Amino acid sequence: MLVYREEIDGLRALAIVPVILYHAGFTGFFAGGYVGVDIFFVISGYLITSLIEAEFDSGTFSLGHFYERRCRRILPALFLIIFVSSGFAYCWMLPEQLKEFGQTLISIVTLSSNIFFWFNDDGYFVQLTELNPLVHTWSLAVEEQFYVIFPVLCYFLSNKKRFLVTLLACLALLSFFLAQWGGNLQSISNDRFQFFSQHICASFYLPAGRAWELLIGAFAAFYLRINDSVGKRLYKYEQFLSFLGLAFIIISVQYLDHRHIPPFPNCYTLLPTSGATLIILFGNKHTLVGRLLSIRPLRWLGLISYSMYLWHQPLLVFARLRSNQSPQFLIILIIISVVHLLSALSYFFIEKPFRNKQRFSRRQIFCTAGVITIFTLALAIFLIRTADNRSMMISKGGDPYLFDLQKYGHWRYVAAAFTDRERRKKTFSNETIASNRSIALIGDSFAQDVYNMIIEGKHLLNYEICTFYISAKCQIYIGPENRLDHIEAQYKQECTNANDIKYALPLVRQANIILFASYWMEWSARRLPLTLKLLNLTKQQQVFIIGAKDFGDVRPMLYVNKSTQYRLKQRQSPKPHVVKVNRLLEQTIDKSMFVNTLKMVCIGYDEICHLFTPDGKLISYDGIHLTRYGARHIGNIIFKNKPLNRL
Repeated sequence: MLVYREEIDGLRALAIVPVILYHAGFTGFFAGGYVGVDIFFVISGYLITSLIEAEFDSGTFSLGHFYERRCRRILPALFLIIFVSSGFAYCWMLPEQLKEFGQTLISIVTLSSNIFFWFNDDGYFVQLTELNPLVHTWSLAVEEQFYVIFPVLCYFLSNKKRFLVTLLACLALLSFFLAQWGGNLQSISNDRFQFFSQHICASFYLPAGRAWELLIGAFAAFYLRINDSVGKRLYKYEQFLSFLGLAFIIISVQYLDHRHIPPFPNCYTLLPTSGATLIILFGNKHTLVGRLLSIRPLRWLGLISYSMYLWHQPLLVFARLRSNQSPQFLIILIIISVVHLLSALSYFFIEKPFRNKQRFSRRQIFCTAGVITIFTLALAIFLIRTADNRSMMISKGGDPYLFDLQKYGHWRYVAAAFTDRERRKKTFSNETIASNRSIALIGDSFAQDVYNMIIEGKHLLNYEICTFYISAKCQIYIGPENRLDHIEAQYKQECTNANDIKYALPLVRQANIILFASYWMEWSARRLPLTLKLLNLTKQQQVFIIGAKDFGDVRPMLYVNKSTQYRLKQRQSPKPHVVKVNRLLEQTIDKSMFVNTLKMVCIGYDEICHLFTPDGKLISYDGIHLTRYGARHIGNIIFKNKPLNRL
């Protein structure tokens, strides 16, 4: 029989609190707060395996009973969050956001939201974490997919326990290898050793890179079953090992800043998962750590941790959607308090009743789950159709602002023309080279914006343009230093064998004019004069450096159905680091080469920026990338003023 352990609920509290505070923006002390999800995976693996083992011992295990218990545990609160979020999404989301939300609902009820977010998360344009209220369901999908396979293996191999454990150990090792590969195995070595590429986002979202975390919990359950009681063989070391586990978790939460380590999951993930495992194995009620985790406030947070996990993301997202700036400290505290209140209500009135077999039979649970799943699919289709209809209705006399966003506000507009040009045009024609009418446009999405400026404003019509993409994560740099030393750990793999200006040098050699546009980082901006020098350009070649632009945090939904007069009054300050880097470039790059975009399009020393063009069109849909109208407006300014007016 499975014995309830109060300290496990306390461990759940250690997992959920850092996650919520991390997502709320408290990334100082909680820089690694996201590791709470990894701790949850270990706990889930342990509890599920313990339940299965206990039922095998009593002869009561059945797959039907197992999935009934999972439905009772997961679905009621999840469906509640889905329906509440759908109401706010219907009222507050833009058509494109609402359409993605509807697609998210489909992925959730088909147990594939992790696959959906993996497919849609390019790590740059798509602000999934901030603007999708259900992005956190990816972890539920990972667990659900694990639950589909794991109990079946246990069922069919119940009489071959040694083989089962060996098989699971091999799967865990393979999963860990794939996680580490996606977590930047290449970045720890200068060798270009490649025969398989596990994409970073794939190892983050998919079970291939996460199964080992659940299996660590499973192995803990196997160990405790064999040893009869918690930590029996290592009794005299319980205090030390449980304290070590707690220390591992605290260190992980405080120091595993994703900006300074390779992408999760990877070998660093062993720190929080090992910490959770040590507490499960040795943090019993006889230890100081076990008694600490068993105190009532922590146990209470652990009991409502599932509801807290479900509630926190929608509340934070909708708060961001209704504000043109990140929620302030007081607002965040209020949201966290509301999360706690709603989670308590969910626990008492949703979770507990549906777990009670006396109130709801297995047949009722399965039938209700089926009906609500069908209803959710219908709701998702309704929201997707509503998003499409809202855009179509604009042409019949509604606010054209929504139509503008639908057609030009998505990131695909930014990248499309530039990418197509790069794919079709690898080099200049001989005639262009001979006539000195060749332009190489090199950079990240800001270079893509520049290309859209050229197209929308019909600038540089006498030139042939070739484009070359270098991700903002990797930056434009040539010099004696190792470029990877300056790049955030999570992006090193992406920048190791690609996104390097050295691959653009043949194009640079051919070009008469070179335009560099990037979301410049301070480190690359300081070294830009050296980069330009080492390009070894001829005196006949001209170089222009286009500074970054920024319009603050833009929330397009705030301006729906507002008058043109209202929109024209909207102004915001750019982010301070963008202003700082632009001023640095202005001091180090010759005026005949540097284009200070912010100074040209914004007002005053603090460079306050209008959010709309003079005719009331939104300039940037996310604060940094341009709409079609923004590209036309900004392009007309920078190409008609010095130094680009010479072209």
